[in-house]
Amino acid sequence: MFDRIAKNYDAANRAISMGMDKGWRRKTIKELCPFRGGRYLDIGTGTGDLVFEILDQSANVLVDGIDPAEQMLEIARSKAAKRGVGDAVSFLTADALDLPMGSETFDGIVSGFCFRNIERRQKALEEMLRVLKPGGKLVILEATYPSNPLVRLGYRLYTPWVPVIGKILGGGAAYKYLMDSIENFPKPEVVMDMFTEAGFVEVHCSPLTFGSVSIFSGRKQAAV
Repeated sequence: MFDRIAKNYDAANRAISMGMDKGWRRKTIKELCPFRGGRYLDIGTGTGDLVFEILDQSANVLVDGIDPAEQMLEIARSKAAKRGVGDAVSFLTADALDLPMGSETFDGIVSGFCFRNIERRQKALEEMLRVLKPGGKLVILEATYPSNPLVRLGYRLYTPWVPVIGKILGGGAAYKYLMDSIENFPKPEVVMDMFTEAGFVEVHCSPLTFGSVSIFSGRKQAAV
């Protein structure tokens, strides 16, 4: 499905979020707080926007981006080539449930609008914890269903238009699925409990845009 919508994915994101997705990604990477010389992983990288935001916010970092959709990765690689950052980034096909990296590899992990598409989310969190270095941080940006009744009403009035926008850009059925997946996604407090169950500490949730999007974060216990 994501391969089918890859060509117009960035344009659809801009249109559906009314341009707010760039700000959400910027805040997500600020929460990650990448540092010079660090190594980072973007899970479900898509066309690489979070990878490039990491590069924009910190110098001399190495970033791996993984995704199961090869067409998305091809666009990400093309973006990297245009930016001239090929030595700093690597895009590869991989599964969040079976990360092909050694334990304690990364200083930080980020994921944007991917987590709700993973069936075995608890297993994915355990894999993320495994490849994080002690003290490393996980930050997940995800669409969430607003809890405020008035915001929820506005959300319900707007969401029927999302597949229409997607159809115009060549992916109507896919965007119907994506909106359904938001309504089926667990409540923020449940997601935070999942972080804790996986072994993360300092677990937080920061709602954005009236709770329609949230940034979840947790840290791997530092070595004693």
